[in-house]
Amino acid sequence: CYVYNKKGRLVNAPYVDNSYKWAGGGFLSSVGDLLKFGNALLYSYQAGQFKNTHSKLLPGYLKPDTVAMMWTPVPKTEVSWDRDGKYAMAWAVVEKKQQCGCCRQQRHYASHTGGAVGASSVLLILPEELDSDTIDTGLVAPPRGVIVSIICNMQSVSLNSTALKIAREFDKEKWAQYID
Repeated sequence: CYVYNKKGRLVNAPYVDNSYKWAGGGFLSSVGDLLKFGNALLYSYQAGQFKNTHSKLLPGYLKPDTVAMMWTPVPKTEVSWDRDGKYAMAWAVVEKKQQCGCCRQQRHYASHTGGAVGASSVLLILPEELDSDTIDTGLVAPPRGVIVSIICNMQSVSLNSTALKIAREFDKEKWAQYID
């Protein structure tokens, strides 16, 4: 793990024993574990939208309303790394919005960043926008969307914008396959 020292040089991060602060983020994880967690949240979030399908869905890890509540932005808040983002319950959330026809269309997504001595991380969840026709036909099942997880061994790295760019590229590619 690395940090920049006062002279701006890259040096080894000091050793920290995180075992005493598990409840406050002292867990060690992997990109794969974060992706599984992201998929569980996305499935839980979207499972409530598929009530009209003929196939029975297994319940999510959390109730759909719980995830929706976790991802409900708090009014008059803003996150420093995304001008469109607002704080929610431990998540930064950007709501779906388009102010007028010529304006940029803003997609709904949720992200959570983490940092520790010598490490930075992000988990970004970009749900697929589903219309009622797609849901009612039962042709798709959750989770539908893009999950991006990045962990790096350097302190104070802003990863949210990178994760969002990656998610948008995968989302564009997915929609290009539908058109072809």
